[in-house]
Amino acid sequence: MAELKNLNGRPAIFIEDKPYPPMMATIRTMKDGRDIIFDREYFKSLGDAGVKIYFLICDTLWLKPDAIELFRTEAEALLEVVPDAYIIPRIGMHPTNEWIEENPDECVRYSDGTSPAVHLFSESYEKDIPAHYSLASQKWREAAGEALKETWTELMNLPYADRIIGCFFAAGGTSEWYYMLPVFNDTKEISLGHSKAFKREFVKYLREKYGTDENLQKHWKNPNATIENPPIPDYKKFFFAEKVDHLSAVPDIRMYTNNPPPPAYTNGTNRGSFADFDKNVDVYDFLRAWNIASADSVLYFGRIIKELTPDKLCGAFYGSQGCTNYIISGSCGGTVKILESPYIDFLAAPGVYENRMQGGSEGQREVQDSFAMHNKIYIVEEDTRTLAENRYFMDRCQIYDMTDSINVMKREFGRTICEDVQAWWFDQLIGGRRYKYPEIYDLISKQQAIAHEAYSQNRVKKSDIALIFDEESMQSVSFQTSRDTFELFRNYEMARIGAPVDQYYHNDMADPNMPSYKLYIFVNTYLLSAEEREIIKAKIKRDGAVALWLYAPGFIEPMAEEKMSVEHMKALTGFDFEVIDERYDAVFRWNGEAHEISSSFDKRALYGKFDRRRTMMLMSTNDPISRYDTYLYPFFRVADKDARTLAYTLTTHEPAVSIKESPDGFTSIYYASKCIKSEVVREIARFAGCHIYTESDEVLYANDNYVTLHCDSTGKKTLRFKEPCSPYEVYEKKYYGEGVTEIEFDAYLGETKMFRLVKGETTVKKQF
Repeated sequence: MAELKNLNGRPAIFIEDKPYPPMMATIRTMKDGRDIIFDREYFKSLGDAGVKIYFLICDTLWLKPDAIELFRTEAEALLEVVPDAYIIPRIGMHPTNEWIEENPDECVRYSDGTSPAVHLFSESYEKDIPAHYSLASQKWREAAGEALKETWTELMNLPYADRIIGCFFAAGGTSEWYYMLPVFNDTKEISLGHSKAFKREFVKYLREKYGTDENLQKHWKNPNATIENPPIPDYKKFFFAEKVDHLSAVPDIRMYTNNPPPPAYTNGTNRGSFADFDKNVDVYDFLRAWNIASADSVLYFGRIIKELTPDKLCGAFYGSQGCTNYIISGSCGGTVKILESPYIDFLAAPGVYENRMQGGSEGQREVQDSFAMHNKIYIVEEDTRTLAENRYFMDRCQIYDMTDSINVMKREFGRTICEDVQAWWFDQLIGGRRYKYPEIYDLISKQQAIAHEAYSQNRVKKSDIALIFDEESMQSVSFQTSRDTFELFRNYEMARIGAPVDQYYHNDMADPNMPSYKLYIFVNTYLLSAEEREIIKAKIKRDGAVALWLYAPGFIEPMAEEKMSVEHMKALTGFDFEVIDERYDAVFRWNGEAHEISSSFDKRALYGKFDRRRTMMLMSTNDPISRYDTYLYPFFRVADKDARTLAYTLTTHEPAVSIKESPDGFTSIYYASKCIKSEVVREIARFAGCHIYTESDEVLYANDNYVTLHCDSTGKKTLRFKEPCSPYEVYEKKYYGEGVTEIEFDAYLGETKMFRLVKGETTVKKQF
């Protein structure tokens, strides 16, 4: 029996009432979708190091008639060398090419009637398919569901079925539930969503949201729209999603050497970087339905397995909010719905594919503390590179030798423990060799012991800072705005604040079990109902906290008569605002009123744009998403006589950072830009009374029991603790003090140290 249960304050995987902490493993063993290359020594060494849960590939019998035979080859070899191993099959739900050809209505279709062929790639199945099957198709769900039942029944009849503890559903591109086609194509002036499969799901979504044709027509401002036959938005309505942010889309600025500035870029369907909800809310509804439909497919398959075998775990890749296209991928808009369902126990995603070099911090894609609130777990697919990589990845990740490899694996493991998520090591090199070194086996063995110790302690997190996200807002605003506002922050700045942060969807603020925090950072809460605003304010007031609002909080109230209004923002934040529908530069200096937040900043330094060095593993630096430029369109001006202005934009001298005591009983800070630096958050956190572990702007993860520091420079390092403790470096097995609140030590560039904070009376050897 496998289940998720509370263990010392957080959910954990239990098998036969025994908890299994990180790490798990996935090794790619299948070549050309058929041949199993199983390295017995490799798997045995991982098992001897303490890795006991393995994800093995198993496609359906529908896709591969010999799927069970292929699975048995690997599973039986694994159980021979690791007899106490447990298995979670990673089952591909892809249809056959014959089914695709027989069911054209169940495949994605553009407005011009075309259904392009694609090259589908996953770990075990790579094929040119005649069209991309719709992740919204009920007919596909039913056919794949029957295949899943057939395959699962065969698996449960194996003599070692008790070693199979769950099922992991794979679909779409690289098994990660995304479409391998763009939703809209400006060149051909076409858009997706015209298949019968998706239209059925769109109707379902609209029926649940609006109820009647009259209500739909009112909000869409379209007297001809009906729920049963809704018009699919024209490609022009997707203008806000990408086109508006591209520098190439701006009129030649050389023509505007004098005032006025270049005109704001629009085609009449957008309001700056936002879809125009007062004119074109239909495109937002389309995109929400597009994402929720794939989440419903995940739940469909989860229900099948849970009804057949309630004592097995279910999960999938879904919910990526990083390293993906939040608008069109179809894989990040239904996470909250999944978390509220009994059919899925975990969701998974790889870390973001940038900033993985020495001194960096690999950003994550999920909102993990919301998972714990719903008794779910987020599993990180740790495809952490080592010196085994080819020269391309070695150079991209700057992992050149064993020391680099060990330190990066320590960093990733330290984050897993300190942020309290699950993870598996993923070796994508066919046959496996990424972690096949005696030094790495020894490291994994030590980490498994550390993980067991961590799970034996109180796992209730006691962070002072909470990041608050909104899933629904991701389909309301441009791709680049989401990149600027929260992905770059989470990838590059968040881990350098010097203090740990927890991460939630704003929906959790209605839950009385959500912990209290001293600082709430509202990252992308553009779209809120009136009820949600009141819930958020009540929570902040109750906690006596500071609220830091990034760009455009609460600008959209989706069911209001006037959907886009600064009055919504005022009702949320307490500031009076004016909206300027022009494209503003975000750069500013701290040249406003003196305040303790800004007292330490260089008054000549530039803020408001992203300027940290970026390294990307997979993407070309010419890709539009790697731009560094940030623009504010529209611009929201604080026009509040009771607010203090701490900084002004440089090109227009508008308030860039403002602070006031909200009439609703909390301190409110508005940050007008989309990009915020770690040192700014650190000083606001200090102002809010949060504990700061380090001032050095280096990568830090921490909870009440452990602190992990990953260094981006060589020299003296200082850590300060919340209370007296005896810091014990878990790899060196060395104490750095006894009953201390601060330690100083030497470290080199790329070095990772992980300290267990031993509390209370203890006797330690004088090793410091």
